[in-house]
Amino acid sequence: MSLEVLTAWRTLLGEIGQLGGALRTAIEGDDMLGAIAAMMQLRQARAALARVEAPARLRGDRAELEAMSQLSSLTLDARGAEAAMQRWLDRAVPGDARLLASPLGVAVLADMILPVVWDFEADVAVFVGSGLEPVAEVLGALGQRRIVIVGSAVPPAEASGALAVTSVDEAGLAVRMMVPGPPTRMVVRAALDADPALRDEVVGKLRDVLGDLRIHRNTVRAFSRTWVEQGLANLQSIARWPSVAAIGDRFAGLPMVIVAPGPSLAKNVDQLRGLRGKAIITAFSHSLKAVLAAGVAPDLVITVDPQDVRYHFEGADLSRVCLVNAATVHPALFELPAQRFLTLSANCAIDDWIFDGCGEDAVVSGGGSVATTAFSLALRWGCDPIVFVGLDLSFTGGAYYVATSSDGDARAEVDERGIVRVNGWSSGFRAMKAAGGPAAPSERAVVLPGWSGGSVPSSFMFSLFHRWFVERMRSVEGVRVFNCTEGGAFIDGMQHRPLADVAPLLDREIDVAGELDAAAMTLDAAREARLAEHLNGFVRGLHRSRRFATIARKLIDRGQAGPRLTQIERGLTAALAPLTFASLLAQRELDRAHDLARRPGAETDFLAASASLFDTLLDVIDQLEPALKGALVRLGHRRSHGRVA
Repeated sequence: MSLEVLTAWRTLLGEIGQLGGALRTAIEGDDMLGAIAAMMQLRQARAALARVEAPARLRGDRAELEAMSQLSSLTLDARGAEAAMQRWLDRAVPGDARLLASPLGVAVLADMILPVVWDFEADVAVFVGSGLEPVAEVLGALGQRRIVIVGSAVPPAEASGALAVTSVDEAGLAVRMMVPGPPTRMVVRAALDADPALRDEVVGKLRDVLGDLRIHRNTVRAFSRTWVEQGLANLQSIARWPSVAAIGDRFAGLPMVIVAPGPSLAKNVDQLRGLRGKAIITAFSHSLKAVLAAGVAPDLVITVDPQDVRYHFEGADLSRVCLVNAATVHPALFELPAQRFLTLSANCAIDDWIFDGCGEDAVVSGGGSVATTAFSLALRWGCDPIVFVGLDLSFTGGAYYVATSSDGDARAEVDERGIVRVNGWSSGFRAMKAAGGPAAPSERAVVLPGWSGGSVPSSFMFSLFHRWFVERMRSVEGVRVFNCTEGGAFIDGMQHRPLADVAPLLDREIDVAGELDAAAMTLDAAREARLAEHLNGFVRGLHRSRRFATIARKLIDRGQAGPRLTQIERGLTAALAPLTFASLLAQRELDRAHDLARRPGAETDFLAASASLFDTLLDVIDQLEPALKGALVRLGHRRSHGRVA
């Protein structure tokens, strides 16, 4: 694998060096079209180089050393090409109005708006207003696949298939829906008569969208294997306990108080004692200890994080608590001495497949955090009103969590570059990170509007969650949503009032435990059998996938790429279609094969990438099949004892 990576670097650096020479020749010969053509090819080659990941380890054998020896001179040539590109882009050119007046000028403008690294298949070009359609046509002719035009009067068909949208929100939705993978880069160009404020709004919206998509992609890559393994280990518990779907409309019209662990929780957590039995008090694993310290036993405690967060529960009395666990939480969370459990799907397709086998819709789509998941769950159940406390999404004074939480000593610090780092994590947090998963991130500092006016310090991640709440509130109708945090960030669309003012509205006596028991009684004896048959279907699908992948691998080894390989690949695609969770475990290889497949003249590289993909799929199948069979054995053992809760 290391030699393959070095070979890819060598090939691409050589290509960049040659194209750099062509660019310099065109510049010296005043060949405008030749220079533009070389620039476009250089952008694509540099994008391909950026996709090649460094090898995890070099063996140091002769072939690798020979490849490495050639990289130094090739790197110098590539740097020369970069200098030529920058020299070309730094030249003086006429304004947009003059350039748009001629076909050559349109080509110059199309060249000028793109950065030096650009993937014509994956990255997105956005035009604001009318008048830049000819530029979109040129880019489309060059292979630019993703083009969005905001607020143009010209039909999209007249701009090489560009997608025309009428608003900033539509532009954001268009970029979110781009498949198979999100754009890495974008350019936004406004027409001469376009509103500058609209252009700025588009840039801000799409920058946030790309940030969301990048976080989602990285999260899937970091946790996909853990999600699958833990989901399989949790199947017994998922079969035994009801999902959130079993609640139905039992909580419709009942108030829910969602308790987040922000530092402002200290201001009103004591008031929760008077709300027990008058609202569904819902905490998170990270806010549990703070709620218990105030003498309140929450009705529900939600956990969606796949990491081992058992330290959140250490020493906690769970005898009156229902734990609401995502299907892929650490299995030990189902062994905690809670009174009851509910389950849900909170982590995209890698959770959803489990509940498909139960014949239930337990999906609760959140915005990437337990707070957004809790809000989505409250809306799904029809709770009214919904009351937030501790939802700071900021760290005024540096405090990251309420002092009585599991990580109450954590402090956010902003350095001179505007980067936020959190220090003072608990020993439990450090042990969790030492066991695996991504490290605590360093983030860009941002400013959000304050709960009581002014502004509060926040981070990029918190700002993503803040924006999710704001956007979600735009579609909430007929439900009262109160932000009673009494500190932190202001969330547009919510009513911001002290908890003491809202508490009198919660004047009904409700029996949360009784409703949860009634929901558990809805489970039927065939539930485990349905789940077992669902797993058997996956085992059969893995068998078919192994057969197709093995044949495809042999065809590549024999150099028999052709119609037969294409036919086998189609069969493999069909066999993998219902096994989305398996495909996620090979996501990097799938992305690489897709990237190479769309590059012209890259048949050899594509076959090598396909071979690597098939090897990875076979490895994934070898891991999944015994895990699925083990889960089936455990379910069969439970059924043999007739234990259905």
